[in-house]
Amino acid sequence: MLRGPLGDNSYKPRFSGHDTFPFRYQWLTKLSFYLKNGGSKKVKEFEQNKLDNIVNFGMGLNMVKSMRHWGIFTKICDNQFELTEFGKQVFASEKSFDPYLENVSTLWLLHWALVSNPELTTWYYAFNYFESVAFDKEKLTNDIISVSKFSKWVGASANTIKRDVDCFIRTYTVSTKKGEITEDSLECPLAELNLISSEGSKNYFEFQRGPKPSLSIDVFEYALHDYWNKKNNTSEILTFEKIMYDFGSPGKVFLLDEKSLDSYLESLENKKNPIFRFAKGAGGLKQIQKISDTKEKELLKKCYDRKVA
Repeated sequence: MLRGPLGDNSYKPRFSGHDTFPFRYQWLTKLSFYLKNGGSKKVKEFEQNKLDNIVNFGMGLNMVKSMRHWGIFTKICDNQFELTEFGKQVFASEKSFDPYLENVSTLWLLHWALVSNPELTTWYYAFNYFESVAFDKEKLTNDIISVSKFSKWVGASANTIKRDVDCFIRTYTVSTKKGEITEDSLECPLAELNLISSEGSKNYFEFQRGPKPSLSIDVFEYALHDYWNKKNNTSEILTFEKIMYDFGSPGKVFLLDEKSLDSYLESLENKKNPIFRFAKGAGGLKQIQKISDTKEKELLKKCYDRKVA
């Protein structure tokens, strides 16, 4: 039996909505600016405003549909296409933290939003359940199809899953034609994170587990705080193993190894006004304590107090 969020009896898988397009550079900027300037109703009432949306965004119908999908799942906007606080702080104006997606911290935050969310079935499964480090598209696709059949998921056809896996791969990898990298090779900015690499074949890939030099301690703290709140943890203590191996945890989502996670947790205590403490409990069990709380918007601001190369 499948454990975790995807094994819940009430779980409803999602393998569509992006029209096979990963989100591209400037999409989130365009959407955020448009919503801030009063475009929420036209984006929400999409069927009645198809032509307006195509003209206003300067892209084809399927791409506009895809942009709407990614706007919601990157948490730029809610499902009513109203800007979230995250969307306002990071993207919505020239004075926002990173309106043109130039800071790698934004990429990590977007990745966290996608992969810590079980509603995006393939994304969540690949980082949180899939056991293979090296894989090809067929292996990942067949694994999800098998899980779908076992779990009796409704509406999860093999072709739909196959297309979803293809979109997932293109989100994180650089495509090549005849062995050359062109300006169109980087379909999605998340490929910059190098979480999945192509290994000698266009259909063979490898998850890159280990240290993440561009993942700042501030982004890690933001993610740990978000994970903690999702767990509804009232004991104010989580174990190292939970943060490393639990579904939707920073260890899983960021593909960290134990040494890297250990380093991040120790660094949290050296921050000004720390909210977490890394300690050892009975029998030497590593534990993380939450010693204070703060608002998400304050944690987000810290992510941009300094530039990350």
